[in-house]
Amino acid sequence: MELSRNDTRILKGVGIIFMVMLHLFTRKEINGLYETFILIGDVPLVYYIGHFGDACRPIYLFASGYAFYIAINSENNIINRIKKNTKRIMKLLINYWIVLIMFIIISFFIGKEYMMPGSVKEFLLNFFVLSNSYNGAWWFLQIYIILVILSPILMKLVKNNNSILSLFFIGVIYSISYLQFYKDIFEIGDHGFLAAITRTAVLTGTSLFSFIVGALFAKKKIFTYLHKNFYEVKFRNFICYLGILILLVIHSIFESTSIAPLTGISFICFFIFIDKSNWVKKILNIFAEHSTNIWLTHMFFYLTLFPGLTFAPKYPILIFIWLLILCIVTSYLIKFIYNPILRFIDTDKKLISLKRQAVR
Repeated sequence: MELSRNDTRILKGVGIIFMVMLHLFTRKEINGLYETFILIGDVPLVYYIGHFGDACRPIYLFASGYAFYIAINSENNIINRIKKNTKRIMKLLINYWIVLIMFIIISFFIGKEYMMPGSVKEFLLNFFVLSNSYNGAWWFLQIYIILVILSPILMKLVKNNNSILSLFFIGVIYSISYLQFYKDIFEIGDHGFLAAITRTAVLTGTSLFSFIVGALFAKKKIFTYLHKNFYEVKFRNFICYLGILILLVIHSIFESTSIAPLTGISFICFFIFIDKSNWVKKILNIFAEHSTNIWLTHMFFYLTLFPGLTFAPKYPILIFIWLLILCIVTSYLIKFIYNPILRFIDTDKKLISLKRQAVR
């Protein structure tokens, strides 16, 4: 009745689809990039569909927080958990560095080396995840690493404290962080070391809400409760689809990204209880498998290096499918380099472990 590992994978597949929708179509001024047929007032309908995609980060964070809570509470040895988290971060960074080097090489070949690598300083800042000047979507890399590092402490706090109090506290952190990011209530400014630290802190603060709520759902077994009280309801699928449509309408009326965690988490609750065919699950699993590389590469295609290629199909649905194809093909190339490195690391660690056991 609780989320399985495959459920969280599927949610990550949905999350990456939402991210692509958000970045492609959340623009009211189309400027000839693609055709629009349905307008609501003077705004393309595809804008509102794309804007609903800002649930992508909350969906991914919720699924991560849920999985971390279960994993950490099933691991009694905190040192082992820290080692696993370190390995998780290193795998992500290796994947990131492959993408970074690959697109620097591509930039040279297409005559855009002024964009990548630029100066040595700029390269080093991007390499060590201190800047996302090459690709705006990379800002989340730094935040995710921070959350992984903090996860043992955060999950322990969730486990040992009152859930309502935890929700209230994290809600306050989210509200302050959101206001600081968008309103600069403490007037830090946009430049300098203090501004960079503040930006990282507030982005972490806005990300914590969905991450902690995911952990709270795991702690209180909310999906078990929902399953017992909702699964046998007549017209369950219809109710869930209607609920998602209502969320889309609400977010279209209230466009602020401040409600993205609420729409994202509510979407998850509806989506999980929809009966999904095997082919839908397979497709979402494919997107989940390539989600990291789609996240790390898609902005190069639609914004910086190949916008003409990406928007060539002219129609939103075709552009959307075409961009996903470009990213997945690229992902296979990245995995061709990444997987042997990963196997080497895993094999090396196994050999070290066997040697230690032999010595004992």
